[in-house]
Amino acid sequence: MQPDVMFPNDPVESREQMLRDNCDQIEQRSFTRSFSQDEVYARRAELEQVSIQVAELEDELAQIRADIKGRIKPLLERRGKILDELKSRGEWVTADTFKFVDVEDGTAAYYSGDGYKIEERPITPEERQRNIIQATRFFNRTGTDD
Repeated sequence: MQPDVMFPNDPVESREQMLRDNCDQIEQRSFTRSFSQDEVYARRAELEQVSIQVAELEDELAQIRADIKGRIKPLLERRGKILDELKSRGEWVTADTFKFVDVEDGTAAYYSGDGYKIEERPITPEERQRNIIQATRFFNRTGTDD
């Protein structure tokens, strides 16, 4: 059985040369070298510094993400609205509409401010009663403009 430490009575600085002089063969290999206590303390201090820097950068990243997320949200909402409008080939508005009731035809039509018909439906029983505007329109017909 081989000893755990070769040349334990010799100083650490001279051990490598003694190992070179007395070994059978030298091979390049990877292995885990144990830290001294001072190296452990140094690595812990370095870990502490790196952890602090990472935490600061993560906080900064979170702030940047929140800022960009806040700026992109209204754009995404607007994009969604524009896509919906393009799908329906128009936009949903609330504006004054103008209703015309044709008692003879039995229909009521709604027109937008620029004169386009936006809806036509059958008239209700209440709309069958003529008002003054409808009566004037009905009685002013001469038969030549129908």
